[in-house]
Amino acid sequence: MKGKGRIVSKKSGNYDYKSFWMYIPSKIAKDRSFPFRDKEQVIIELKGSKLVVTKRYNLHDITKEYGFNDVTLSNILETKAKRNKNTILFYFNDISFSYEETNKNSNRIANGLLKLNRELNLNNPKIALMFPNSPEYIFCWFGIAKAGCIFVGLNYFLKGEILNFMLNNSDTELLLIDYKFLSSFKKISNKLPKIKKIIVRNAPEGFNYNKIYINYEELISDNVENPNIPLKDFEPLEILYTSGTTGLPKGVLYKNYYTLSGISVGTALESVGINQSPHRIYTPMYLFQSFPRYFIIIPAIYYNASVIIAEKFDISSFWDDIDHYKPTGFCYYGAYLSEIVNQQPSENDRKHSVKYAFGIGAFEKIWDVFERRFGIRIIEGWSLGEGVGITINTGGSKVGKIGSVGKPAKGFEVKIVSSNGKELPPGRDNVGEIAARTTLPFELEYYNFNRDSNKYKEKHRWFLTGDYGYKDKEGFIYFLGTKTDMISKENEIFFALDIELIANSHPLIIESAAFEVPINDESNPAIILCAVIKKGTSLSYESLNDYLKENLAYYMVPRYYEFKEELPKNAYGLVQKYLLVEEWNNKKLLKNIYDITSKTYLKS
Repeated sequence: MKGKGRIVSKKSGNYDYKSFWMYIPSKIAKDRSFPFRDKEQVIIELKGSKLVVTKRYNLHDITKEYGFNDVTLSNILETKAKRNKNTILFYFNDISFSYEETNKNSNRIANGLLKLNRELNLNNPKIALMFPNSPEYIFCWFGIAKAGCIFVGLNYFLKGEILNFMLNNSDTELLLIDYKFLSSFKKISNKLPKIKKIIVRNAPEGFNYNKIYINYEELISDNVENPNIPLKDFEPLEILYTSGTTGLPKGVLYKNYYTLSGISVGTALESVGINQSPHRIYTPMYLFQSFPRYFIIIPAIYYNASVIIAEKFDISSFWDDIDHYKPTGFCYYGAYLSEIVNQQPSENDRKHSVKYAFGIGAFEKIWDVFERRFGIRIIEGWSLGEGVGITINTGGSKVGKIGSVGKPAKGFEVKIVSSNGKELPPGRDNVGEIAARTTLPFELEYYNFNRDSNKYKEKHRWFLTGDYGYKDKEGFIYFLGTKTDMISKENEIFFALDIELIANSHPLIIESAAFEVPINDESNPAIILCAVIKKGTSLSYESLNDYLKENLAYYMVPRYYEFKEELPKNAYGLVQKYLLVEEWNNKKLLKNIYDITSKTYLKS
């Protein structure tokens, strides 16, 4: 394609440069094959009589060893389907799908969506998905990408205003939803005028389909061929919402080149044989989360491995699944490891196929006990929903780094900074905020959200994460807690995790959550510890308090205690402390809280 443009010289206040503006014909700039984005940094060379402009980041150099011309999710699956054909990509409930079958089923969804888009006159719409873990989730994820649309994977536990916010904020126009979650949507449907159609899966016989509701089966096309939508790596792939622990969730706009995380993570997992066939990874995580998709499934595809997808983590069926599928590894959140360790020991604890567990949130105490008991190597990581930081600890206990989240993965940088942004030297005494950035061509971009300039330094691309920790002399990062978990007492600053780790080391404590609560003097809050004790055992508040006094600094010891059957958690297995704070503010529930100072329960 050719077109006439022009170059205009303008005055520049910077003595290093003379300012030139290049005007490119609109028909070229708007073409999907045009390789540059607005304000993208480029490399400019003068070669004889030719001016050569190239991208600063050459994705081909990064991916050429994997045989990809363009790192779009669609192209990765299509390429691997041709090479691997009958190799199993994923297993689910005793059924399996090869790379080729997965690709064809994804094409059927893509072609069905393209037909629907034409009927509704929609152009690359945002399409939200609320399915449980299932093969259809995978097919829709890939199919939406292959149709050139933007995927919005929603946490199906969400209801009410948060669900309404995400659907509106993402500008969702099509919603694919399982019938079991439809009632949550119907309660807010009158607030969602942008949604044109709702495609319902697993609706019961006699369900009233109308102008708005479509049967999921009708979406599936007979056409199994790749729709061949021209896509580029810098084009949008999905809107991924953060957990929203400090406010409304933020939608992070993932571009297709975020699939490079498959290489970053896969390179680290080469130490446990992901590049050696056959290799199977068991994932009981929810697929609406980024970890199983970008850190498990995409790396598996890059390395020709297989993934076993469970409906959810269930301790009652976990070892049966391991025995049945015989995976090389499995992925975890810290809460999963705690549940596994808290099961009664068995002579079969080491009779399994698992060589490693890869995930986030492993407590140091659990880490050591887990590895010794099951003979499974823990590979701990840390990441951000924003996609600009990943660390992985592949050394672990072998190199004396239990408790560390590791070093930056390939393509990422991490440092510890003080409140004024200065990088701190190594050492446990130099705790600061974790800052991260990527050397890959990722640009942090929120969808329909004005990002906080104090959080993201545009000049150097460092992102302040809100997570705190320190770095040791070998460059290993240690995560201590989040900014919201930071506690200040007696002129000392520490984290709730410091208390929780000691509490969880008590032989009768399964898990705990510590946080500050206001008392009469608002400027002098107290600490409360909510704990879950092992079933069939008894523990007094005084005994637990004595244990903590022996193992914690005096200013860290809680004043209030509450024993609970379970702690409220989100889909990531993280304790939702804001719900515990709400319980504290509910005067009727204070009767369950023990004040160690007055030796009495609080009064409502």
